[in-house]
Amino acid sequence: MPVKQKDIEERKQENLKLQVGELSQLNLPGMSLMSLLQFGSGALLKHAIAAEIEAHLGRSHYEHGDEFKGHRNGHQKTRLDTPLGVVEYDRPKLAYAENFKSQFHVPHMRRPEEFAAQITDMYINGLSTRKVKDSLKAVVGEKIRTSPSTVSRVTKRLRDEFAEWKTRSLANKDAAYLFLDAIRVGMRIGGANKDAVLLAYAIMADGTMELLAVDLGHTESERSWGKFVEDLKARGLKDPLIVCSDGNAGLIAAIESHFTTSYRQRCVKHREQNILDAVPVAEQEPVKKALKQIFYGATSLEQAKQFVKNFRREFAKKYATATERLMQDLDQCLTFYLFPSNHWRRMRTSNKLERLNKELKRRMKVIGRHPDELGCLSLIYAVAKKYAVQQQQYTVTEIELAIWRRLRDDKISMLKQLELDVWVA
Repeated sequence: MPVKQKDIEERKQENLKLQVGELSQLNLPGMSLMSLLQFGSGALLKHAIAAEIEAHLGRSHYEHGDEFKGHRNGHQKTRLDTPLGVVEYDRPKLAYAENFKSQFHVPHMRRPEEFAAQITDMYINGLSTRKVKDSLKAVVGEKIRTSPSTVSRVTKRLRDEFAEWKTRSLANKDAAYLFLDAIRVGMRIGGANKDAVLLAYAIMADGTMELLAVDLGHTESERSWGKFVEDLKARGLKDPLIVCSDGNAGLIAAIESHFTTSYRQRCVKHREQNILDAVPVAEQEPVKKALKQIFYGATSLEQAKQFVKNFRREFAKKYATATERLMQDLDQCLTFYLFPSNHWRRMRTSNKLERLNKELKRRMKVIGRHPDELGCLSLIYAVAKKYAVQQQQYTVTEIELAIWRRLRDDKISMLKQLELDVWVA
């Protein structure tokens, strides 16, 4: 073996011994598992970056290459906040190598992107900024450099993401079912009163659920809802096949004004409760049973109509107000029967949004009245977006697509099926 090559091999062996020597310096009996994992992570980072440098240069230590791509320039003590705590390691440095970029080290990086995402997720799931730090300290130790202000800076990404998201184009969104609802939250901008935050969800043509819009309405008036829906249209949202909502008059007016080619579905749960409010509590059971048949028990629109006739025959005289409330806008409560039967359960009520509202209220209680509008809306956006992703996908096969096409192409004839011949029992 040539002398020069022999020297290189000997130095490689010496370098390997130095790496092994790092482990020999450990006081293993006195180390905790977390400390050992932190040390191992640092050693792994050090050698991973060294391997990146070697691959970039195209040569090992003490070797010469055909092309100059920089040269090794010692090490630098580096600290990194991670889910394991503060990891310290000797980071290999490279000089005169403008084209070199490490996969594992970004200049001025204090924590991995994944760790910052975890902090954001903890905040979304209900921890205040101070509690996030306390939770991290309990796991990774006192050295963690995550103050409440740091958490606030990390979660600022929510504000930036939300600001960009709320103005994005919706022209490429193929929404089949659109759900509109509002939640009341407290903000310091409005004093003691609560403001209405307006939400728009959609079931897309592929069956997935997606959050489309979050905005402040202050009230649930026709003006607020009209502006909210106008914004959806201005950003390119095409009329969905159907729009589902509760009975808010301002919301219904906005739907009818702006989604002129869409079907409309009233939440049957809200309608059912509205009807029962006109019946003495002690006498509600038979009325409730009859309503369940109409909205949940029928297997077709025609059977639902028959159940409506039965209801009128049995309760029209005794509970005139309740019967009048049932008949009011009833066709809009039965629209779901025109749609694929495997979608009925999840499109005839706004239960999903009601559950989301409970989750949002639970999250908002952690911080009380939010200090500013953008921060509040950003947090609601993050919670609502996460909720949408977790929802079970709707089944959309060729059968469902065929029904949707017919609903779009033959809307007049389809709507005629909803005409109720039930005024005469």
